[in-house]
Amino acid sequence: MTLISEMKRCKTIKDCLEVATMDTYDEHEAAAGWLACIEEMFSKFKRVNVLGNEVMLDGFGLKGLQVMAKCRSGRKVAFVSLESVEFLKLSKIENLWLNSLKDWSKNL
Repeated sequence: MTLISEMKRCKTIKDCLEVATMDTYDEHEAAAGWLACIEEMFSKFKRVNVLGNEVMLDGFGLKGLQVMAKCRSGRKVAFVSLESVEFLKLSKIENLWLNSLKDWSKNL
């Protein structure tokens, strides 16, 4: 079974937590697991809103234990907290994954 198919079967925050942190030994490995899941689930998004401005989404990365969005506007690049990013037209499963990551991040 592929990662995306496992991710799409999740129904609760707890399910997402189990998939993202499967076989991890510490918070750093867990953060890497979340990054892989977010990259997979949100790869279709090419544009997002940040602080009311539409910007290009160039991917994701980690800053410490936080999953960040890599955003570009012209030549300027910034890594932005996912709490500051507005994804347009989220599906139910995408919304669940975003809320699950935010829930996990609160406990760091």
